[in-house]
Amino acid sequence: MNAEKFTNEEYWRDIKKKIQRESSVSDITYNLWFDNLEFIELSGNTVYIRTDKDDERVLSYLNSKFKLYFETVIGEELGEQITVKFLLNDSTNNKIEEEEEERVDNDTLNPDYTFESFVVGKNNRMAHQVSVAVAEDPGKTWNPLYIYGGPGLGKTHLMHSIGHFILKKDPTKKVIYVTSEEFTNDVIESLRSGSNSVASMSKLRDKYRTVDVLMIDDIQSIIGRESTQEEFFNTFNTLHAAGKQIIISSDKNFKEFKTLDERYISRFAWGMVVDITPPDYETRSAILRNNAEKLNIKISEEIIDYIASNVKSNVRELEGALNKINGFSKLYNNKEPDLEFAKEALKDYIYISDSNMITFDRIVDVVCQECNASKEAIMSNRRNADIVYPRHIIMYLAYDMLGITYQQIANNLHRSDHTTVISGCKKIEEDINSNKSGKNTREKVESIKKILSGS
Repeated sequence: MNAEKFTNEEYWRDIKKKIQRESSVSDITYNLWFDNLEFIELSGNTVYIRTDKDDERVLSYLNSKFKLYFETVIGEELGEQITVKFLLNDSTNNKIEEEEEERVDNDTLNPDYTFESFVVGKNNRMAHQVSVAVAEDPGKTWNPLYIYGGPGLGKTHLMHSIGHFILKKDPTKKVIYVTSEEFTNDVIESLRSGSNSVASMSKLRDKYRTVDVLMIDDIQSIIGRESTQEEFFNTFNTLHAAGKQIIISSDKNFKEFKTLDERYISRFAWGMVVDITPPDYETRSAILRNNAEKLNIKISEEIIDYIASNVKSNVRELEGALNKINGFSKLYNNKEPDLEFAKEALKDYIYISDSNMITFDRIVDVVCQECNASKEAIMSNRRNADIVYPRHIIMYLAYDMLGITYQQIANNLHRSDHTTVISGCKKIEEDINSNKSGKNTREKVESIKKILSGS
């Protein structure tokens, strides 16, 4: 964009006069607020304009009354969408450079995590669709967006993808991605500043409360940390009130956090909650093909089937298996791997002979065998006692031994409502702890656990 013409005093005066007409202000108002405004610089898509005043209230007035008119008129002249930033009289070009550097420093997005590189399957389709919708209309479609699921399933990938999409569409947007640990460390550092704590907290709030998009990963880590939790709460309120997009990820649905304050629960419920479950075989295979192409390694369908059939927990482990084969291949002068080569490379990664590997499918198989029930019946909507009882044991063991969420268990059992899983787990737990009726259930569960663990 050519902004040199704005440095011409006569041209700049004409622009300001046009803005005066557009905003319908009097000559008195023009002389008071517009006449001494100076065009400083166009940096990226941001136009910096300096006033001859040094009072912060002047910036507040200019932003609230005239910012939109300046952006519209100047944008039309440049033929681009721009953002106007008003500066006080004591601001310098160095200040502009510092602000630009700060925006770049906050761009902590992984360049590999984009929508284009995200493999969509049954396990993540809804989360992907909602993420795209949020990226296309941030702050308006669903706010906040709460994504949950186990580790390595793609939550972070989707968050970064949203950030890249928004910045590609509008590079002037300020997008911040942090883990909850990084957010916590920033809060702690601000509180430790002693005599400078006021200035330090102000800097912290400028960092997090002046963004267009705030993404915090693994939000569960701040629960119980009083100061961090309070700072997040106030940051959330500020951004949400300003129509800025908030995206949160966690390992479980916020409704499952027993110690979470009701005010957080109500705010998380304002937006959209989506989960990601472990990928099925087809999705695992597609992920492997996608990553093999990205790494530019030749890998047969036989090897893809071997990995996809034995690495079931998450995307990260699938990628790890492929990287291990690739690294092993380089040790042997880039030897093209066959199945035997892959098995050798992964012998310490995949324990194919270990029948004791605990997975959801294996829990179902063992429970069905021990309770004389069919898998088809377990997955059905039948509610007779001889089916409901083993189904509840499956729910209890999956939650207890796999550490997955109630919603993930519900999805694996082809149910949409996770509350049935909560009640099922509670029922088995009550039976186990009951002195009168729990002996049989306790012995049954312990027996199944021994089979699963191979002891």
